[in-house]
Amino acid sequence: MSLRNRLKKSFKNRYRLVILNDENFEERFSVKLTKPLVFSLVAGGSLLLVIATTFIIAFTPLREYIPGYSSTELKRLAIQNAAAIDSLERQLQYAENYLTVLKSVISGEIQPDDSTDIKMLAETSVQIDLTIGKHDSLLRYEIEQEEQFNLQPVSREQFFSALLLFPPVRGVVVAGFDPEQKNYHIEITTTNSESVKSVYDGVVVFADFNPVWNHVVIIQHSNDLISVYRNLAFPLKRKGQNVRAGEVISFVESTCEFDSKPIFAFELWQKGQPMNPQLFINF
Repeated sequence: MSLRNRLKKSFKNRYRLVILNDENFEERFSVKLTKPLVFSLVAGGSLLLVIATTFIIAFTPLREYIPGYSSTELKRLAIQNAAAIDSLERQLQYAENYLTVLKSVISGEIQPDDSTDIKMLAETSVQIDLTIGKHDSLLRYEIEQEEQFNLQPVSREQFFSALLLFPPVRGVVVAGFDPEQKNYHIEITTTNSESVKSVYDGVVVFADFNPVWNHVVIIQHSNDLISVYRNLAFPLKRKGQNVRAGEVISFVESTCEFDSKPIFAFELWQKGQPMNPQLFINF
């Protein structure tokens, strides 16, 4: 008999699984089995085990104990540590400025009087003077005169690429754009610690704390487009860093009230004029 016929006959053979009482050999349970049935039961059980394990890992808190998955507590600690680092950097910068001013006083470069406050000098030394000087004004005027008739056409692709923007957060708009009331931003309710994303490729030009809106991030994009993100927990990007469309730049500041949701504020400006974000972004 060939091997093929023996295998075929072996698969057709029937077997009986019997459970007996060890004392009186009384038959308690019996079932007829075949090799294909046994293979089917083993494969089905293995598949159910894989599905159950995947469900436990993906949808239960047990996944936090598996290497590679971050826990909620770890995320909260990361946010606190980032805020603490930002505060320490501010203190370090102030200390460096204080020592610089103190050295200038000792060397005689600064002649203080009785009313001079060295701490105030250290604080003002970190501020950047953005006022326009005489030479700057003349240069601006010369460039404007040279470029006023130099028209550079913008292609249709460039125009629409500036208008098709990435949604900064997921949520519901509760306060719309109203320039008549000087309300140039929209307010969106979202979830605690919701990630905030850049709407388009650009460069961070401002990332600092605001007493009204917590942390604020401003990004300069192409086509003279500026996006403003308010009420952030802390900025993940610093001034001068490049960002891509859809890249996470921060998280929405969480609220401690049980029955309320955090508010995220967003603005769009182009060439110094406010724009309605809802015309270009599908929230």
